[in-house]
Amino acid sequence: MKFRRYLNPSAYWSRIVNCVIRCRLILSQPIRVVTHIDNYNVVFFVRSLLEYNLRARESYNREKVTMYWLRSVVGMDDVVYDVGANVGAYSLYAGKKVAQHSGKVYAFEPAYFNFSALCRNIIANDLGDIVIAYPVAFGDGCSPSKLFLSSTVEGSALHGLSKPVSEGASFVPQFQQGVLVTSLDDFVRHKMIDFPNHIKIDVDGSEQQILSGMKSVLIDKRLQSIMIEINSDISGGEIEHTIVSAGLAEVMVEQWPKRNTFNKLFVRSD
Repeated sequence: MKFRRYLNPSAYWSRIVNCVIRCRLILSQPIRVVTHIDNYNVVFFVRSLLEYNLRARESYNREKVTMYWLRSVVGMDDVVYDVGANVGAYSLYAGKKVAQHSGKVYAFEPAYFNFSALCRNIIANDLGDIVIAYPVAFGDGCSPSKLFLSSTVEGSALHGLSKPVSEGASFVPQFQQGVLVTSLDDFVRHKMIDFPNHIKIDVDGSEQQILSGMKSVLIDKRLQSIMIEINSDISGGEIEHTIVSAGLAEVMVEQWPKRNTFNKLFVRSD
């Protein structure tokens, strides 16, 4: 019985396919990947093994609370902000969902290589009128700054805004990129911008600065939910207190394995 797996042609074919994919990506040849999730086919054009494995293949399985938020909290006529969109896995899912009605998605990603991949994926999914990408970073004010990049590989994360620190840990940056920082309160004041009904924040350490710059947005009852990644060593409960004080209740929590980092879903309770 234990030798049956060696007689299964599909096992060999899968290994061959994975080997070809690895070789093509090592040679910097982009690969079109279609991920089937719920009723959607999400297309990624990947340029790195990290982007292929972590973003295109695993995004919709790794974060259970985030997927619950997208499936059950976000409505088809809603406006979604994805702050720290990376290459766009969750922006694309949200875009597929709201494209059926009148919703809109704003995807924010300052890292130059991830922003390029994000735009490429939006085009591949024919979501150019639904998912709008912005290469800006959010904070508690408006000023030029630097984004310290821990890697320049598509799909990578754990970068640092204004200093080479991510989730409280220092790192040696591979590149320093200029970036414009603005506040969410200032951003939504522009007439051409739709106000968010739901916001996802995944920025690896600058969450409190973003919340400090969205005081008006936070208390506005049009904002119905916040999906946020929080490092408890950095927050010390402060981030949670800020959100709850604005009238949103914590309804779901998911801890990352072997880390004091949590995905937390807050939904307006009043």
